[in-house]
Amino acid sequence: MAANMMYTAISGLNTFNQALTVVSNNIANANTTAFKSQSVDFGNLVSGYMPTVYSSDTAQGVGSAILSTSADQGTGTEMQTNLWSDLMIQGSGYFEVQDSAGADHYTRDGAFQIDTKGYLTNADGDQVLDSGGAAIQAEPTPTTPTYSSYSIDKNGVVWGTTSSGTQTSIATIGITTFANPNGLVSQGNNLFTTGPDSGAGVLGSAGDSAGAGTLISGALEGSNVDLTTQMVNLINYQADYQANSKSIVTGNNLLQTVVNLISG
Repeated sequence: MAANMMYTAISGLNTFNQALTVVSNNIANANTTAFKSQSVDFGNLVSGYMPTVYSSDTAQGVGSAILSTSADQGTGTEMQTNLWSDLMIQGSGYFEVQDSAGADHYTRDGAFQIDTKGYLTNADGDQVLDSGGAAIQAEPTPTTPTYSSYSIDKNGVVWGTTSSGTQTSIATIGITTFANPNGLVSQGNNLFTTGPDSGAGVLGSAGDSAGAGTLISGALEGSNVDLTTQMVNLINYQADYQANSKSIVTGNNLLQTVVNLISG
């Protein structure tokens, strides 16, 4: 029984160690652009038998585990930058970008810029795609610029303005929505790829489909991590971790008592 107690406590240590890792990751990303706060779902394990009032051999939970980790998909705070190419999505959509190898990624980080070839890209040089899935070349002649300034409206239309004041619609920024955003797989650098649980992305534009949302130009989405909540979780999980470690100490003392009785 003491050995079972120790194994059960070990499962608790593993569970709350993972939970503390999730909380630490949330705190570490409190200022990461468009980061979504994560939470854990705890579950019990059926790894043995414990008697109940109804039966003496009914399988019951012995120990715990983390069943899943989910992200709060709520929109983060608005951070004003006043740069026309910085975009924030008010909704549940994602920007779609393509790397140099032709692989598509999805992001909520709208910190974009025009590269030396005139394409709208993210900080890694991945090209931002339009509502038709093509790369957006905001400046067709980079060596002799066609436009003196740019702007992006709430529907994602990129406008170029010439020195004479003439405005031209260049492209419409694509917004991709997913049936289950929590199923997206993180690739680091604020980028995601589709996963088996995310469903296929539906590419459209801001305002044209449910959940796509609208765009704010000159702003970025901040992290939605609530530090107060994370600190409370940190204290609770640490207390739970310590309680499970005490169970191991108690189990060890019980085993030692049995050994002393036998040797005595």
